[in-house]
Amino acid sequence: MSEQADYGVDAPTVVRNLILGGIAGIAVGWIGAHLSLLPAWAQLIIAWVGGAVGIICFLEALYCYWSSKVGKLRQREILLDELQLKGDEQLLDVGCGRGLLLIGAAKRLPRGRAVGIDLWQAEDLSNNSADATMANAQREGVSERVEVVTGDMRKMPFATDSFDVVISSMVIHNVYTPGERQQALSEVYRVLKPGGRFRIQDFRHTKDYVEVLTGLGAKEVTRSSPVFNVYGARIVSGTK
Repeated sequence: MSEQADYGVDAPTVVRNLILGGIAGIAVGWIGAHLSLLPAWAQLIIAWVGGAVGIICFLEALYCYWSSKVGKLRQREILLDELQLKGDEQLLDVGCGRGLLLIGAAKRLPRGRAVGIDLWQAEDLSNNSADATMANAQREGVSERVEVVTGDMRKMPFATDSFDVVISSMVIHNVYTPGERQQALSEVYRVLKPGGRFRIQDFRHTKDYVEVLTGLGAKEVTRSSPVFNVYGARIVSGTK
């Protein structure tokens, strides 16, 4: 508990590319402003455009980093508050990463259990691994009621009707074909107990999620109106 949990930086490659873009933009602007071969008006345009592009890239990188270190923790609490957990549920986090939602949920499950499944892809989250997740669980004091499983959300190694609650945040859109996204949603529905609840946060394809889950027989399926949060996402929720 003496060391703070670290939930990583989302899309680290994107953050790196934004920083590189910022450096390139500033460099082009500086070179353009000092390129005496060009007329003054051209120097001014290059300087302004290059500088503006560089600043925008730096600001976007800064926002991505802030959302990874501060914003997504705030968003986690909002999402979990709305679940109104009783404290004894069996909960599954699909694409748990380094445990942001998983561990937040485990704190609210003194008599329950939180299970996370992931393929631990480093391009989605910095230093993504099962060991990092369990280290965070240890730091947060909930390791005894947290379990992590290496597996594919399109074919999860859990029995049918296993969980009271299934959650997922900013993960399913990473499956690029509609058929495979449908397969992942079918698995979410399969492992959920009758009467259980699901809550999926994402910024792409959420209209399709509603159609698929409704077609599977899910009840009370809703899709949140566009509201500002650190992800610019919608939330699809319902029951089995």
